[in-house]
Amino acid sequence: MSSNTLDETFRTATENKIIPGAVLVAINKSGTLNYAKAFGKTGVSPDAKPLTLDSTFWLASCTKLLTTIAALQCVERGLFSLDSPDDIARLLPEIAAPEILSFETTGTPVTAPAKNRITLRQLLTHTSGMAYEFMDPRLAAWRQTPAGSRAGAHDDEFMSQYLLPLLYEPGESWMYSMGLDWAGKLVERANGGVTLETYMQQHIWDPLDMLDITFHLEKKTRVEQRRVEMTARIPESGLLILDTKKNELAPEVVGYASGGGGLWGSAPEYLKVLASLLRDDGKLLGSATVAEMFKPQLSQASKDSWMQMLHIPEANAAFTGNVNLGTEFSWGLGGMYSWEDLPGRRKKGSLAWGGLPNLFWWIDPAAGIAGLYASQVMPAGDTKSTELFEEFEKDIYKQAQVISESARSDTQFTVHEFTAYASASRSENYMPLHCLGCCGTFMAHSKVLQSLVMITATFSKIGNK
Repeated sequence: MSSNTLDETFRTATENKIIPGAVLVAINKSGTLNYAKAFGKTGVSPDAKPLTLDSTFWLASCTKLLTTIAALQCVERGLFSLDSPDDIARLLPEIAAPEILSFETTGTPVTAPAKNRITLRQLLTHTSGMAYEFMDPRLAAWRQTPAGSRAGAHDDEFMSQYLLPLLYEPGESWMYSMGLDWAGKLVERANGGVTLETYMQQHIWDPLDMLDITFHLEKKTRVEQRRVEMTARIPESGLLILDTKKNELAPEVVGYASGGGGLWGSAPEYLKVLASLLRDDGKLLGSATVAEMFKPQLSQASKDSWMQMLHIPEANAAFTGNVNLGTEFSWGLGGMYSWEDLPGRRKKGSLAWGGLPNLFWWIDPAAGIAGLYASQVMPAGDTKSTELFEEFEKDIYKQAQVISESARSDTQFTVHEFTAYASASRSENYMPLHCLGCCGTFMAHSKVLQSLVMITATFSKIGNK
């Protein structure tokens, strides 16, 4: 599929109301690929406007990557470490001595002290024992107990939502969780109580010249005015409707910055983060830290639990963008780690994740490609959306291949051409270069070629003295 065909696919999809709209952005490491296009409209309401590159999306769990970066920056500065439970106890005393939820034979929820203590690495990789309340009915049952009612009535909005019992021992399983919200709170407290918005503004957004991103829509009118509507697909008919609930999970006005899912922003702004990590440009993190992000972090027990979840078709669609069941994944620092190549798509060693209303990002160091598919369609793992995301990702790799082949064609020199060029450049005291004839085809850009000629000539001249 060429980019023209990709454009036509998305124009057709939006005109036929398969999706209201989407913004697609992708780059390669060298900067020779820069794809950024908006298709369709901001929603399905009669007054919906054309979608633009600067349209504002609820980024949802795409937020987790930026919170991971913020936490790792603090690790680099020595404010806390990845593996010290003492650091968690010092800065997050609320979860210093967690309890694990279980149920008596009567069905009554009970809690008991955990044997293990929580670390930052576990918070970042969803192995802390925490779980989102909306994803597990056991936590909803606990909410009905006196302890659950007291927690919900906490005068701190953050604590009332996230101070929950664990579902398993820290480090011994995997469950998608609000661990990144606690990691965000850790960053705030380690930096003198600044808000996560203020921290990210100084340490992530300003270094990358990111203007249109925020945790608080009410504080950035320009960003709020470009907001994309939330739409929902009716399962029976497949039709799209305006989500009149505006999705209660989207934190439109809250008193805290949700490190797990609170950001609003545009696709090109988010791509700047992906590009910085892909290029390892040092603007956000040191090279050693970036390398650690792209390593599998899960123990075998945690990985087995994660893979077991991915064998549930609905979870697989929502978490992976509907990659084939059985495809092997782990977890890095910041996203899902690919243990194998996806045919026509990202390579082994990639990180990827997304956001609830069908946003999907990936960073592929092996191929040197990163991209983001941005939409606001519910439910998570919507089949039509994941199919379109797959077409987008595959086309980006085809475009990158075309660019790569074109570059090789433009810079290819035969040995005879190289020898002739070198011979014309040397003086009578320089050794001939015919010994290169056994080397096959030589590839080089012209500046590199000139440098090689000069180096070879210099050593030849020295040899003749």
